[in-house]
This record gives sequence, structure tokens and C-alpha cells, in this order.
Amino acid sequence: MDLSKEPVVLNVPDTNDRYYTVQLLDAWTNTFANIGRRTTGTKAGKFVIVGPHWQGTLPSGIKKLQSPTDTVWALGRILVKGENDLPEAQSLQGKFTLTTLKGKRATIKQKRNQLLSTTTVEELSMMDFINELNEGLRQNPPSKKEQAILQQFKPIGIDPSLENPLKDMNQETINGLNKAAKDAINIIRFSNTQLKPEGSWQYNYDIGTYGFDYLLRAAVAYSGLGANIIEESMYVRTFVDENGDKLNGKNKYVIHFEKGKLPNVEAFWSLTLYNSSFFLVKNPIKRYAVGDRTEGLRYNADGSLDIYIQHSPPAGKELNWLPAPEGDFNLIMRLYQPGFAILNGSYKLPPVKKVSGA
Repeated sequence: MDLSKEPVVLNVPDTNDRYYTVQLLDAWTNTFANIGRRTTGTKAGKFVIVGPHWQGTLPSGIKKLQSPTDTVWALGRILVKGENDLPEAQSLQGKFTLTTLKGKRATIKQKRNQLLSTTTVEELSMMDFINELNEGLRQNPPSKKEQAILQQFKPIGIDPSLENPLKDMNQETINGLNKAAKDAINIIRFSNTQLKPEGSWQYNYDIGTYGFDYLLRAAVAYSGLGANIIEESMYVRTFVDENGDKLNGKNKYVIHFEKGKLPNVEAFWSLTLYNSSFFLVKNPIKRYAVGDRTEGLRYNADGSLDIYIQHSPPAGKELNWLPAPEGDFNLIMRLYQPGFAILNGSYKLPPVKKVSGA
């Protein structure tokens, strides 16, 4: 959304207690509001999203949500209970609309960025990177608390008032910046190693809004852009098994939940597998996640649950199989509307164990 000219009204339907959330993020990917089952309920409603400098009068019966920036990303999620439920969920999705204050359908236009449509950020030269960054800073300035920090970067051309920031910069400095850009990408790429795994899982309780933790924000943008705050959804990730060895499809793994020890959530939980590039993995059964809505999961006689993660089907246990690629992969456990034990850190997921056979 571009709120620089006028507010935008988000109209939500009655979802009849079906879980949904519309997460609102500012230009810096900080979550400033969630509209949905946890915060506003599931009845129909209207919410007006206004920019940081907007002043005006709103009609009664409409709630104002003020964004710190004129650019807003609205990220909607609707629970789908299974394949047969998809038409109903899609019908609900079509009832979420964006309008002007006068009730007309809002026109959301975004000019295509030719450079970033063809080049990844890590492939940009420092000159192109700084130009793109300065343009972003002009459209969505950082908070007042960060203005002093921004001043420190003026000597290397990061200054929204400059049209040609590297024009008078000597070649030695430019060479240093190009090297710094490559180093920065590697720091971001491998920053997950700074999180100490607990039983192979990495927990982060400071996600969704980042304050001055720029490395965390960059790492989330690199590997899982659009993460919500933990009160709405907790993301727990692992790249390794319980012994600290990389997860790889040449091995076979199991996650064992004792009876009564499944994640305590008020909405739902899911375990999703991604390849080393953070994309879903094509597989013959078209299964990309296992969760509390997965049809046909088979529980053990004692009420416990095993999830098998491997490249080839586990003989006789295919109903509980999460297919893995041949190479490296990682797992994310998503816990929507997590319970108190998850939020306070007392509940921990069971480890990913490497097994033989099957």
C-alpha cells in the first residue's frame, strides 16, 4: 500500500471463528499491527490504515491503525483445514477488500523495479545497492531515533539527499565498499550459527519487530521474509540434527512427540521442509508440511507421534512421511497462537534424531 496520498480501508468478512490474520508491516518489515482471530476476533469489520503524517476525521465504527511509514505490506493468512476445505477458504479470501474512505476500491499500483526484477540483492554492485537504498530512504525515512545512526553512513554515499552518491568517491573506497558488500552477505547468510540450538532447534523470541537489531532483521529478510511477532506465530528452525550434523537427504530422521507433548497452540502447528535455498521441495506425494491438520497421521499405540523425514518413503510409515531432497535441507516449526508454555520458553520441541533402517 502507498499511504502517501490517502488512507486505505481494509474490510474483513466474518470467518465464523476460522483462524486468520492480516499482518501489517512497515517499510522496514517491523510488524505494527495484526488484524485477526487473536487480536480483533473473527466478525466482519473495517480498519483504516493511515500514514505517519495523515491528519483527518474518520467515520464512526472504523478503527484507525497508523503506520510508521507510507509504504505498508499487508500479509494475509487464512487457515485451510484440508484439501476439501480449499474452495471455502478461497471464497473467504475474496471477501477481504481494500477500499478508500469513500468506499471505492483502492487502486494499489507499484512501479516495477527493472533492476531488482532481474538481479538479486547480493549480486548488485555497491553503486547500484547504494542508489536503491537511497531511493528507499527517500520514500520511507527511518525513525527519528535512527537519524543519528544514518548520519554516520554519509561518507560512503548512503544519503537520501544525494542523486549520484559515488560521483566524487575515490576508487580505493569504492573497492572497499564492494568487498564490504560481499562480506555483509556472508555475515547475513551464516548468522543463524549465532543462535545456540536447543535440542537441535533454534528459538528466537525477538522476531517480527527488530528495533536496533539490524543483523536479525537482515537474516529474517534473507531466509524468511515477513515473519510475524511471536504472540501471533512462533517460528522455530533447525538446520542440524541433535548431534549438530547438517540435515541431509542421504540420512533418515525422526521427530518423536511423547503422548500429550504435542505443541500447545490455540490455532494450529505445522512442520515445513525447505531446501538449502529456502524453497519448498518437489516430491511424489506433493506433501510439503506435516501438522495437526494433516489427514491420516498414524499415532503409536501409546498415543505418541513419530514424523519421518527422509528422501525415500519409510516402509509402512508413509502416512507420517515428510519427503526430503537428496541434499541439504532445513525445517521450520510454525506455532500459531502459541500457548503460554511456548511463549515463556518452558516448552521445547523434541530433537531431530538420525535413525537407521526404514
